[in-house]
Amino acid sequence: MNRSTPPGPSRRHLLRGAALGIAALGTGQALAGCSGSGADAAVSTDIAKLPAYVPITKGPVPDLKGNGTVQPVYYRSPAESALFRSVTGKPGSGGKTSAFVVTYYSPPPAANSYLSYMGEQVNTTFDIQLVPGDSYASKFATMTAGGDLPDLVQFLTFAPPQGYPQLLQAKFQDLSEHLSGDKVRKYPNLANLPEASWASARINGRIYGVPEPRPPFGSILVCRPDIIEELTGQEPAPKNEADFTALCKEVTDAKANRYAICGQGGANGVEWGFDIIGAVFGVPNGWKLDGGRLVNKYETDEWIRTISYIKKLRAAGYYHPDTPSLENSQAKTYLANGTVLMHMDGISSLLDTTLPRGVVLGAVVPFGSDGGKGANYQGTSSFGFTAFRKAGRKKIEEQLGILDYLAAPYGSQEYFKIRNGKEGVHFTRDGDDVELTRAGRTTVEPSGLFRVTEGPQVLTNPIRIDEQLRRSHAWQVATQDMLVENPVQGLYSPAASRSGSATSTLNDTVNSYILGRADLNAVRSAISSWKSAVGNTVRREYTRQLDKQGSRT
Repeated sequence: MNRSTPPGPSRRHLLRGAALGIAALGTGQALAGCSGSGADAAVSTDIAKLPAYVPITKGPVPDLKGNGTVQPVYYRSPAESALFRSVTGKPGSGGKTSAFVVTYYSPPPAANSYLSYMGEQVNTTFDIQLVPGDSYASKFATMTAGGDLPDLVQFLTFAPPQGYPQLLQAKFQDLSEHLSGDKVRKYPNLANLPEASWASARINGRIYGVPEPRPPFGSILVCRPDIIEELTGQEPAPKNEADFTALCKEVTDAKANRYAICGQGGANGVEWGFDIIGAVFGVPNGWKLDGGRLVNKYETDEWIRTISYIKKLRAAGYYHPDTPSLENSQAKTYLANGTVLMHMDGISSLLDTTLPRGVVLGAVVPFGSDGGKGANYQGTSSFGFTAFRKAGRKKIEEQLGILDYLAAPYGSQEYFKIRNGKEGVHFTRDGDDVELTRAGRTTVEPSGLFRVTEGPQVLTNPIRIDEQLRRSHAWQVATQDMLVENPVQGLYSPAASRSGSATSTLNDTVNSYILGRADLNAVRSAISSWKSAVGNTVRREYTRQLDKQGSRT
């Protein structure tokens, strides 16, 4: 990661709807009340190429190497002499750049010396509207319904608004002619963003924003390798279904209030770790192409095997009994205190600096149920993307230049300024070590400039957490060739945007089955009803787009 983990919801909490199948339809959780024109957008037949990936190879040598998938590790910040320049000149024209972004920090002071300093670096005046996460949906709806949009608006990948394709088409700039394919090379730092991150900003076939990138890995099975090794003699390394079942049995002791695994509850149903167990059994990442035909995960035998296995583990007592009502924060507490030894979360959880002293977190490397190759569902690879209000070509190119600066890679002079501000005001030096001042702590990250966009994240931290960085890197190396894509990522289905009720009904039936209140016949009936209500229509709409791309062969 580029910075210490900011306060706010975990990635697993935010993507809970995806695990339950909503995002598998290609919509994600919707921000209530947000919409474009109210009518469905026409399905695009003009599919823009994603921006070319042109990695920047300059900069300090990492302690552990990375690539376009694996994050490099830097145990210490690079020396000032090792920093390189990634941007020439100042892209701004001296005007104002306004933006609307989410925040999970206390607001910075009104007289913001950091934003003033950064504005000087790019020759613009930043006007950032910071919106708390718990009110983002309502304020987004109010803002987009009005006629006075800011220059830049952050769309959250994990929670796109209802009708977002038509909203983007009506009010925001199609950036395809500026960024598609090799055109992005005009902006080298943007070209350094991995292709997988750009996919989340290609909506209904067109590129509508610049992403805030994240690693491509989806959910991971976080664990307590220290306690598991103490109980079993080795850190967890199951190779198949039988190994994992045996591990769960060996570490569970209800009398000692210790359980192998837990999930969590929520407004969208119970999350039993579907992304993890489903990948073990070969369930597709939402959809898959089978002989040229799109098949949803619910339609597969592997999905039935997955929920049946979860039911088996729960019946055996290996899941924490409070799973249906657990909050994510409580699940994290159980993991930290050893009540639970495995829990599905996002990869950033491995770098938690708030853990009690002596607590060790790791992650189970994916495995196949029959001992074959494991799988990890590729995520959206971005936290969100920044859309541009419609404007003339000159204005759009200026804004792209400013975002090119903000996307400066780790090890560059620009990155250092973005992350630390001005020496003597926002940070001080002790040799090559840098420490933020009080002014820096209250303005640099709380100002939200990194939410507009940033460079590819690396594994580093101002607090030395070498072992946590090493473990995250080792897991990524072991898993990098196991990523499973969703073939409909970035496509648009009007029916999928209205699928929430049918999907929720199906998920309720699945949960009832796992809890022993329904049988498999009820599940199969619910799947059939879901297909009739929305699934078959969604399939047809996605298929038409895949045919235009020539992607079904």
